[in-house]
Amino acid sequence: MDRAEEPGGPGTAGSQPRPGGKHARGGNVFEHTIAELLRAIRLGKYLVGDKLPAERELAAQIRVSRATLRQALIELQTAGIVTSRRGRYGGTFVTRLPSADTDERIDPGELDDAVRFRLVLETAAARIVAERDLSPNEVAALTAAETDCRTVFASAEQFRVLDARFHLMIAELTHMPSLIYASASTRDRVNALLDRIPFIHTNVEHSCDQHREIVDAILASDPDRAADLAAQHAEGTEKLLRGFLEQR
Repeated sequence: MDRAEEPGGPGTAGSQPRPGGKHARGGNVFEHTIAELLRAIRLGKYLVGDKLPAERELAAQIRVSRATLRQALIELQTAGIVTSRRGRYGGTFVTRLPSADTDERIDPGELDDAVRFRLVLETAAARIVAERDLSPNEVAALTAAETDCRTVFASAEQFRVLDARFHLMIAELTHMPSLIYASASTRDRVNALLDRIPFIHTNVEHSCDQHREIVDAILASDPDRAADLAAQHAEGTEKLLRGFLEQR
């Protein structure tokens, strides 16, 4: 994954970004690419049965490398949204709409509130914990929670439990009961939404890398960096959820 890329701007795969939308920042290029492809399909730029442009052209439209685009297409093929055919008339074709695997319509207000409130809570929690003088036991607990996420992500169920535990550990280290309660409630809402989209291994590996960076910033007592990394992490998940679940 090309973490130094800066995608976005005119000519992306879909139409122009929605008002107030943000392009990828930090290490969220892969999630941005997935979201742009899904938006283009959802908005009808590419209909079911249509062939997507060649990789070079599509990568230029989204302003990412072909390697990042190729990985995103592999994940969408695994999710059944596109399929690849070889031969003279081969290429990548749209198989179904992103929301075709769920009968129940997502409440856009619930989606928006959940991802935005998560961003507020986790950014604040990371900043507060980075400002604290953690005890050796607290450092050990935080490090163990991060390590557990990296060692077990073979299934969505396993990873999401450990991922939730990691984020709730940061919340608990604030020693603020109201924030801890709100974080647990919001994590439950976000996980319910994540259960409705495909399990994307590249995103999970990326999330684990971001967990490590957040922990490093906390242990370095760098609240600004910890908060910024937590925001990038939440925004990556938000891009995937909006890409798969938002109705336009």
